[in-house]
Amino acid sequence: MKSTHFEKGVGMLEIVIAVSIISAAFFSVVQVSAFTLKVMQGRNDKARALAYAQEGIEAVRNMRDGGWTANISGLTFGATYYLTTSGSQWALTGTNPGMLGSKFTRTIVLANVSRDINDNIATSGGTDDPKTKKVTTTVSWGSPAKSIQLVTYITDILKN
Repeated sequence: MKSTHFEKGVGMLEIVIAVSIISAAFFSVVQVSAFTLKVMQGRNDKARALAYAQEGIEAVRNMRDGGWTANISGLTFGATYYLTTSGSQWALTGTNPGMLGSKFTRTIVLANVSRDINDNIATSGGTDDPKTKKVTTTVSWGSPAKSIQLVTYITDILKN
């Protein structure tokens, strides 16, 4: 009879160990799944931010094509602008229109460009080129803050 009680105790111990192993495995799977979802969300956010930044660059190019004098040359260079639409046209404004997709903020800064004696863009010194501007589009989101920045140059290629 003693061996029966001992066997029942061993059986109970085996069940406790099995439940512990299954619980640990389940907990690990849940943790890996949560981490994977977080990484996927981060990549999704980065891809959306990149798309918003590219849209900002293309909008400024579209504005340039619509008229350098009307849309670009009158801006305050070095100031922070936000992209809006006016009818079916893009416009830059100093007033923040709010979040994009309830998560992202996009800013656009146009800066003057100087050229050296060889007509190359100079990072310092040189002569001001009023027909070329540096465009920096920054999209930021999240806490802690993350951001993507795209930089390009536009010129008055249509001479308008």
